[in-house]
Amino acid sequence: MTPDAPPVTLVMSHDVAEAAGLADAGGVRSTPALGRRMSRIDAEAVVDVLDDAGHRALVLARPPWADPSMAPLAAISIVLGRDLLWLPPEVPAAGWAAALIAAWSRDGDPDDLLRRAQVAVGLASMSPANLPLRRWGEDEVMVPAVGAGALARWCDCAWRPCRWCHAGGADRAPCPSCGERADAS
Repeated sequence: MTPDAPPVTLVMSHDVAEAAGLADAGGVRSTPALGRRMSRIDAEAVVDVLDDAGHRALVLARPPWADPSMAPLAAISIVLGRDLLWLPPEVPAAGWAAALIAAWSRDGDPDDLLRRAQVAVGLASMSPANLPLRRWGEDEVMVPAVGAGALARWCDCAWRPCRWCHAGGADRAPCPSCGERADAS
């Protein structure tokens, strides 16, 4: 590990890495771009990316129903015992969440990163009606107009355990691990 590499390597699809502006970022491994004739990422390519990322990798994947071509990324990550968070289905929102998580991964405790990431994924999936908003990325998706540091502190306070699995996230947002809503009974 290089001195400036984060303690947790992030793994994501090529599309999400590009949307987040992380295609060539240190501490991020992305799957190879799909060729025109490919309908699904090759399982061997996924294993290679995950091996390169190491055992402490945090995998950020869009749901298989939103991106069937990347379904092997999530499935193989689970089989190999990597931490997996479900990103929002839309690429722009997934890119914002991935960019925020990457910023936090550069300096911070890996346990704090996982909890913050769980809340950030929920924020990207919800309508942030009570937060000031700004446009982000090429698609100008509306995101909270709060700096990464302030948002990290807010995420630390906003994290709630999931009633259904070992993870957690923002109240009333889908759990980034199992997909259940925190307010489900």
